Amino acid sequence: MRKLLLVILVVGMVGCRSRPAKQPTNTLIYGRGEDAKTLDPINAETGETVKVILNLYDTLVAFCDETLEIVPSLAESWETSEDGLSWTFHLREGVKFHDGTPLTADAVVFSFQRLMQDDNPFVGDPARPYKPSYQVIQKITAVDPLTVTFELGQPNAVFLNNVAMFPTSIVSPTAVKKDIKGFGTNPVGTGPFKFNRWLRDQQLVLEANDNYWRERPRIDRVIFVPVSESATRVQQLRRGEIHIADNLPPQELDALAKIDGLEILEQVSMNAAYLAMQTEKPPLDDVRVRQAIGMAIDKQSLARVAYAGHAIPAVNLLPRDMWGHNNDIEDRPFDINAARKLLQEEAAEKGFELPLKLSLSVMSEPRPYMEQPLQVAAFVKDALAEIGINATIDPKPVTPHFAAMMAGEFEIGLAGWTTDNGDPDNFLYSLLDLDNISDSGNNMSRYRNEELHALLLAGQRELDRDKREQIYHRAQELIFADAPIIPLVSTRQRAVQSSRVKGYKLHPGMLIRLRHAYLEGTP
Repeated sequence: MRKLLLVILVVGMVGCRSRPAKQPTNTLIYGRGEDAKTLDPINAETGETVKVILNLYDTLVAFCDETLEIVPSLAESWETSEDGLSWTFHLREGVKFHDGTPLTADAVVFSFQRLMQDDNPFVGDPARPYKPSYQVIQKITAVDPLTVTFELGQPNAVFLNNVAMFPTSIVSPTAVKKDIKGFGTNPVGTGPFKFNRWLRDQQLVLEANDNYWRERPRIDRVIFVPVSESATRVQQLRRGEIHIADNLPPQELDALAKIDGLEILEQVSMNAAYLAMQTEKPPLDDVRVRQAIGMAIDKQSLARVAYAGHAIPAVNLLPRDMWGHNNDIEDRPFDINAARKLLQEEAAEKGFELPLKLSLSVMSEPRPYMEQPLQVAAFVKDALAEIGINATIDPKPVTPHFAAMMAGEFEIGLAGWTTDNGDPDNFLYSLLDLDNISDSGNNMSRYRNEELHALLLAGQRELDRDKREQIYHRAQELIFADAPIIPLVSTRQRAVQSSRVKGYKLHPGMLIRLRHAYLEGTP
């Protein structure tokens, strides 16, 4: 028997206290750059999808409303064994799914098995991008109706943070079994809002959950409106047709800040935009070619031109504000002559012709780390032309863009990431470990490095934070040397809202939670 150690029973942490109830009013309209792909959390992969999922579902534990601190959610308390191999969660009593069925330990087991099991019969889409993050779980047991135990194959420093991530959202077994393939368009969770209707590429409507276990949301409904053209969303804001919009061009945000009735929200964001290179495709399998590409991009100018100065050049994939960032790594100098010479030497040695012709994949809709992706692509294209690479820009909507890149169907491509859990593992393991190479994996460069793999697994097992930090410092050194990606910039998140919107705040993990938001006054 393992001795159980109580981990947490506290709910009233600073920044996490319940806010006073207010009579809900009206409808909040959220303007975003793209529609969701699915509302099944195990299949979600894009930020626009996650925005909705966070308001439909709950997880066992969650991130605090204003920080990345872990706090109780559907589990009101939990404990772990002394050796870190067993975790037990105690569920709240009386919580119900939107379909009226009760939250039970069996529902938790059901939800995690859908995420983890290869041959699970209740999975409509086998593509589960976050599945590798949960492979440490060997067994899940419903001890009694309100108690769940997880048995891990080895100690895992990021287990609790991963349990707070959206893929582990607890779903209604009854709803899934009723329509396995259709669950992604008829979702049922326990969250603050319930699914109402979805007109693809027009609007996605959620309504308040009157019986939400925390407290009823402060608005009656939320309408997510997808508008890919940023200029259109700007005009919608000016006319009062939408209440909140994000991922707008920096220059537009600066202009909107001067308009009465609109407010700019700004918050630290742990994100990174990067250029991925498909390392299985010659000559991009040559590290010196990738290094030459890295030297050709003037990141300072990119931040100024494409981000209006609201971004900082990135050296590593980990954002500078995240613990574990290796500050000792100096970036490659921006040096067109050196980059051109290096590329010419490799072309002569490996026998490929110059100018080198490459396709540059890019999303056509804005992202939090890249509000103007086509402008970034044009900048990269011009930079590479200076060293003997003719890049043809290949724009696609966000979902097909990332689907193609995950499948390795690209040469060079623009991408980015925002932390899901505030841990370095979420960047390095998710984006560059060989475990995540698949047709739906996030290691889009298809980078394989056995030494890095061993380090990242060791980082998951190591429970001492100082030792973990040293592991991640070494991992970043390996990644920098091999250059499977070129980190470009990290940004601060900014959004604009009507001054009528109250109670809504940006989250450092870019979690869009709308249960505290409400509208004040008349349009």
